[in-house]
Amino acid sequence: MIQRIQTVFLFLAVVALGLFLWMPLIRTEMRPFNEGFPGWEITQRFNGWIYFINPILVGTAMALTAINIFLFKNRELQMLICWFAIIFIGASVAYVYYKYQTWVFPGDVVFTYWNLLAAAAFLFEILALVYIRKDENTIKSMDRLR
Repeated sequence: MIQRIQTVFLFLAVVALGLFLWMPLIRTEMRPFNEGFPGWEITQRFNGWIYFINPILVGTAMALTAINIFLFKNRELQMLICWFAIIFIGASVAYVYYKYQTWVFPGDVVFTYWNLLAAAAFLFEILALVYIRKDENTIKSMDRLR
């Protein structure tokens, strides 16, 4: 049973991050074909190894947000984990933008509208943080009345 609104916001952030990982974030436009690269395909090659930086950042933010749903009894830890998830979302957006700017591919490279899902997840995390803080202030004021 959902008792707090921040649980809904955290769940919506997990859904938005999942869609951010699976939707095409960068698209190339060449005459024979148009190819889109989902979030989990945006990688970095270094010395023959492939590093999945964007999926690691988004997956960590999703995991922190999913764990955060079940920490409703410890609001201070919930706020801290919410801030860490926000940092990972920002790092993921920065990495996707970096790959967009440095993409070496014949043809035009387009930044798609699916990148707004990260902004939605960021907004849901901020809203959850606001309502967690509001809940914490309500509990502190009730303790003061006793």
